[in-house]
Amino acid sequence: MNFIPIPRIFPSLRWGCAGILFLLFFLTACQSGETALTRFEDSPVIDSLLESAPHFVVDTDIEPERWIATTRLGTPTDSLFLGSPANMISVGDSVYISESYGHNIFAVGDDGYLSRKIGTQGKAPGEFNHIWGIDYDGSHIFIKDFGRIQIFTEKFEYVGSFSLFAIAFQQQFSVSPDYILLECIGIDWLVCPYRKLPPYSWIESVRLLPVLEVDGRSGENVNAVTVSPEGERIAVAYLGLPYIFIYDDQFRHLKTIRFEGKRVRDFEPAVGHPDGSLGGIEPGTRGFIGTMRFLNSRYLMVNSEDNYVLDLSENDYEMAAKMIFTTFDDTEKINARNFLLHGGNLYVSSPWEEYIYGYEFDLE
Repeated sequence: MNFIPIPRIFPSLRWGCAGILFLLFFLTACQSGETALTRFEDSPVIDSLLESAPHFVVDTDIEPERWIATTRLGTPTDSLFLGSPANMISVGDSVYISESYGHNIFAVGDDGYLSRKIGTQGKAPGEFNHIWGIDYDGSHIFIKDFGRIQIFTEKFEYVGSFSLFAIAFQQQFSVSPDYILLECIGIDWLVCPYRKLPPYSWIESVRLLPVLEVDGRSGENVNAVTVSPEGERIAVAYLGLPYIFIYDDQFRHLKTIRFEGKRVRDFEPAVGHPDGSLGGIEPGTRGFIGTMRFLNSRYLMVNSEDNYVLDLSENDYEMAAKMIFTTFDDTEKINARNFLLHGGNLYVSSPWEEYIYGYEFDLE
């Protein structure tokens, strides 16, 4: 840094100015989360989002805890085998698990055993083609398969469905007591709320996450969304960026969660070569954020390279835990796909695991 020369007759003034500059730098750092912002993109859209709400910084450099599984779900019964588990919901005492891009929903009881398989492959009501997600709003079950959302009662009685163009391209969807959050259609925004009653129309006055144009990263606009069970908080993110944007139930931007540390600084979001110099590979985006899910109205679970539980109670955001999930013998790391808090256990699914593994969850 170049300082303006100060005459030698004022040595105390020179050090006084230096002290003031340091103090201003320190105060600025404190106000911005005490950590310099790591940037990967040159985007006025991102600049606007980052400037519109205060930040909470997640330190990725802290050592993770190793959580060893204490229970599991999905034990086979007769001809029922779980296969490749993906998303989970709990309804009463039962847990329902979807296959990873499959055609079935599996029910599991308190004993951990598979009790029944729901659905077959097809396009008729109650049939599924490549299930992308499942969610529950406290009264109805919503299942997203290729090109539509189907709605069921808690006993899986068919209620209705609706179609949306390109509905398969969003990684996640989420339901709250008031609306369904899905991808926007035909506009330069990524996440929009839809009404939960026919004709399931888009609430046109609300749009979250503007479409980005980032050179060399064609997949930047893949996104994730999750809503807390009571609907009071919404979390949205671009999967290729280390930010999560938190909104309230009136869609006001409350806070930005920012990931920082060596893990972030070393992250390379671009995949492939924009000039096609190596076999014509198309540019793409490596995901920083894998999955987000509100476990309850307090805790937000985020899967990145490691797994983070963020405590969002009231306005005092804190990182409750950073962990690595392992199997019973602590020898195999589980690459988490989704999470469910049920019966005092945090359940973790992975399409590469035969079972859903559970971990005692008490962060009070």
